[in-house]
Amino acid sequence: MSKPYICDPTCFKSFLAESIVSFVEYKVNVGGCTAESFLPVMSLFDRYCTNHPEPEVCLKQETVLSFLTIGPGEKNSTAIRKSSIIRSLGRYLAAVLRIKDVYIVPKLVKRGQKTFVPYVFTHDEIARLLHEAENYQPKQEYTKTPNMVNCMSCIFKMLYCTGMRISEVTGLKKQEVDLEQRIIHINQAKNDNKRIVTISDSLADACNTYLELTKDCKTSNIYFFDTGSAFNDGRVSIQRAYTYFRRFLNSASIEHKGKGFGPRMHDIRVTFAVHSLQKLSQLPDDINVHLMSLSVFLGHQSIYCTQEYLWLTGELFQNTLEKMEDYTSFVSSIFDEKVDDLDE
Repeated sequence: MSKPYICDPTCFKSFLAESIVSFVEYKVNVGGCTAESFLPVMSLFDRYCTNHPEPEVCLKQETVLSFLTIGPGEKNSTAIRKSSIIRSLGRYLAAVLRIKDVYIVPKLVKRGQKTFVPYVFTHDEIARLLHEAENYQPKQEYTKTPNMVNCMSCIFKMLYCTGMRISEVTGLKKQEVDLEQRIIHINQAKNDNKRIVTISDSLADACNTYLELTKDCKTSNIYFFDTGSAFNDGRVSIQRAYTYFRRFLNSASIEHKGKGFGPRMHDIRVTFAVHSLQKLSQLPDDINVHLMSLSVFLGHQSIYCTQEYLWLTGELFQNTLEKMEDYTSFVSSIFDEKVDDLDE
């Protein structure tokens, strides 16, 4: 019987040093991997963590995403390899060492020559973002689009509360939003996949507030969200929504890491799916039944769009992390969607 592999503890100096040593030993002795497949990336990450210390063992989102930021000339294959190893480290910290403050990076998405990590807003970040949207005060009045600010407050609430695509929200006709029955009819959707989504109490309040604020505004009476402009029948453009999204990010103190790195406006939809999955995974029923309902709600053709497990956020409780590993996730398919997002 061969001797167990022992990792040299002097190779690592950061606050994660002991955890990295035990992680590498675990992957070699239990997982059957070779140490050489992990040590180079772990050494790089340890040096990065040494320059970004923490008072206790943790794996924070900002640390992971900053480390994984793709440098000039870095190949997609290198970025994907680094991401895979850091994701494996996160799983180990959460499931084996029982560390609570752990961000587990999702699988990197490759679109053409681009590789990026989809951004999942924390509950606190989403609350701050929506607060800024609701309380935004423009520096000047926009006479050509007098209702634009009122639109934005409700649009971002609807994006998060329903997981709708931005093109679906801005394209809603007045008759497609039924506040009495608390449903939205989405008739212009990807793949012509018409569907109905429900309206929560908080979203209903936001919609009613929006309608009250705009009742005296001249509109085309076509779109639910109407800027008050005669141009394009008052429809809010995706470009304009993105402009406000960047403003709200800034005022909410949520860093935007530059073009191609996000957060993207589409990541609000990703976040809705992840936060919904968090809640569903803690229900006693068969989670696959709930996944099917959520898949239909989001307008997916099937929950089998991907067979990848999704480990996304340290906000999940430990038992939820363990439970999620047993199920096929459909949420990665949202990452791969072709989106009308100006942050690409």
